[in-house]
Amino acid sequence: MTSKTSRIYLLPLILVLVAAAFRYAKLEGLVTVDALENFSPWMALAFTGTLLFSKRFSFLLIPLLLVGIDIAATGFSSVLHWEALAVYPCFAVAALLASRWRGQTGLMGSLLGVVGCSLAFYLITNTVSWFSNPVYTKNLAGWVHAMTVGEAGHPPTWWFLRNSLFSDVGFSILLFAAYNSEAVIRQQQRIPLLRPAAA
Repeated sequence: MTSKTSRIYLLPLILVLVAAAFRYAKLEGLVTVDALENFSPWMALAFTGTLLFSKRFSFLLIPLLLVGIDIAATGFSSVLHWEALAVYPCFAVAALLASRWRGQTGLMGSLLGVVGCSLAFYLITNTVSWFSNPVYTKNLAGWVHAMTVGEAGHPPTWWFLRNSLFSDVGFSILLFAAYNSEAVIRQQQRIPLLRPAAA
């Protein structure tokens, strides 16, 4: 973004704080809506949120916020196991990529970016689960099983991928709508659909 638009972050910041409060409430058991069980917009926050915020915000801000919420709600044990040690770096890498692409992509390119990050997150975290979980055979068939059906007694892993894509793309669109709405109110340049705003 140009320096003129870099100050537009209040509405997206409010959405980030609402998502943070929602995650904390879920982990504390204060929110138990079945339809929202796998609603997790944190890849959208890590990628799209970082993309929209000013360069003054470190790309680590949102991943560290996620770690802080998890520790506050469930203690240090929740962030010190195999799968968690794969999850948090995925968010940090997504935020780093977004920080490098600020001002270089439009809405469609940004949404493709968050979809790519969601798919990579799915592949990496399910591969770690396949490797660390003794229920899976350590061969190609076991890996495919982990990527598609998953562990018995739980919904299939493809179902989690579908929900993650819906929540990440949906929340990214919400963040962009908030950003562009504030741009209109402030009479500043919006993020275009197909190409970045002229510098």
